[in-house]
Amino acid sequence: MMAHETIAVNLTEIEYRVLSILRENARTSVSEIADRLGVSRATVSRAIRSLINKGIRFTVDVPENSPKAFIITSKSQPELGECYRLVDDKYLVIISARDYNELIRLIDGVDGRVKVFIALGQVTKRAVPIGLVCDYCGGPISVPIIYRRGRRTYYLCCETCLRELKKKLSRSNKNKADAP
Repeated sequence: MMAHETIAVNLTEIEYRVLSILRENARTSVSEIADRLGVSRATVSRAIRSLINKGIRFTVDVPENSPKAFIITSKSQPELGECYRLVDDKYLVIISARDYNELIRLIDGVDGRVKVFIALGQVTKRAVPIGLVCDYCGGPISVPIIYRRGRRTYYLCCETCLRELKKKLSRSNKNKADAP
C-alpha cells in the first residue's frame, strides 16, 4: 500500500472547477470542459497547465500488469471502469486495481453482481488504438478533413469545425493586421 501525503495547495476557482471535471474523467477534452464551465479553451488550458505545475495529478496510476476482474452485472456502471452492454441486457464491467486487496474491495462495491471472473494474467498483448482528435473541437475523428494554412496542417472532424476554424483564423489574422 502507498502512503498518502497531504499537501496544501491554493487553487483558483477555475482551477478547482477544472480539477473537479478531470477527477470525474481525466480524458475529458479541453473543449468539453470549456463548454461545461462557460469559459474559453485557452482559459481551461492555462488552468490545466497551472494544476500540473502545482504538482496536481488527475489520474490514478494502475500498472499495465495490474489485477483485473471481469464482472457481469445487471446494471450499467461505467464509473467503475470499462463497461459494455451485452445481448441479454446485462453488462460487462472490467475493473483494474493496484493489487488484489484493492481489487476485492472494488468487486465488493459493484451493485447487481451476477458473476465475477478474476483474471490470472494477460494472454495477448494489448493493442493501443491511435486516434486523431479534431484540432478545433477536440472530438474523435473517424475520417479526417485536412486543412492546410501556411506551414500548418489542421485535422478536423466535420465541415462545421472546418468552417469555424477558418473563421477563427481569419479573425486572428485580421486582429494581427489591425495591431499597431
